[in-house]
Amino acid sequence: MAYVAYVDMSAKVEQWSRDSAVAISNGKSKAILVPSRVKQHLRQLLVDRYGGKSLEYRVMAILIYLLLKEELEDIIQVVIDRDYTGENIEATIRNLLLNLIRQDMPHLSGSYIRFENIEGSKADKLARRVYAGKAIPQSVVTIAEIEAII
Repeated sequence: MAYVAYVDMSAKVEQWSRDSAVAISNGKSKAILVPSRVKQHLRQLLVDRYGGKSLEYRVMAILIYLLLKEELEDIIQVVIDRDYTGENIEATIRNLLLNLIRQDMPHLSGSYIRFENIEGSKADKLARRVYAGKAIPQSVVTIAEIEAII
């Protein structure tokens, strides 16, 4: 079943001492929980490899990829909530995420990913519920999963 995937996150990635929940909705609903210690480990890996440049956007792209990777065959477009605004910021996130996705689907164009305000969407509500502990995530991201991507 092909669908447009709406993606939202609760607790911005740069809130390093807080867990983050990332959710997808439309065709399927799914959420992952990223413990703060995993985010901190990812931050250190990225700083060691790339320095601090675009750190938050790299983390965001990796977390979204982790959420989407098993659904990619069914997704016709990804719509990401505008947590970070600005043409350059969105282009950076899009390029970082596309680089990850193209490992699995090399033919995708930049139009595969777009940004919109999706506050109030199913993805937004699910991410908030998981973040608040009112819903159970489909998975909890581990350091091993992060290291397998980097």
